[in-house]
Order: sequence, then structure tokens, then C-alpha cells
Amino acid sequence: MKRRIVAEQLASRLFTTEEAVDTTLALMGDLIAAMPRARLEAGLAAGVGQHAVDRVLEAASGMAHARRALIAAHEALARTKDQVGLRRVTLVGGGDKDEGDIPRTGRLREVGSA
Repeated sequence: MKRRIVAEQLASRLFTTEEAVDTTLALMGDLIAAMPRARLEAGLAAGVGQHAVDRVLEAASGMAHARRALIAAHEALARTKDQVGLRRVTLVGGGDKDEGDIPRTGRLREVGSA
């Protein structure tokens, strides 16, 4: 039982971290889009603020790398969970691997169009 509790606590921290990275990437996207718009609205030359744009893009690239590393860590932790005898324990959070309201029947069924 202790292993399961520890695994659940660790999973919760992992899900929180994954969500924080995604939120940060989304905010960076907003900032990246806003920077050239601000320059255009202010009527400034194309080169104004380019160094700042480059630094934000560099930071976003670093966050994308961090996201890939977290995904790899998530996969490694899933394998570790199996190794410590928690193979049948499902640890979910933040909508992880949600398949929606489609029931799992083992048979194909027609899905209505949007």
C-alpha cells in the first residue's frame, strides 16, 4: 500500500509539472505573437526589438525541449511503476489519456459527424 501512495504522490507532481510546462508554452506563444504586433502598432522599424524576440524564441525552444524530456520521464516512470509491482494501478491526472465518452466495447461503431 505504501508503494501505491508514494506512486500517487509522484504522479500528482508529474501531472502538475506537465501542466505547468504546457501553460508556460501557451503563454510564450501569446508573447511571441504579441511582440511583432506591438512593433507594428507602434510603427517601429522591423529591427526594433528583434533581440528580445530572438530570446523569447530561444526560451520557447528550451521549454519544448523540457516538454519532450518530461514526456520521456513520464514513460520511464510508467515502466518503473510496472517494475515495483504496481502494473495494475492506474495513475491518472489532468485528463491524461482521456478517450472521452466513447464506451470501450471491443467492437467498431459508427461515429456521428460534427
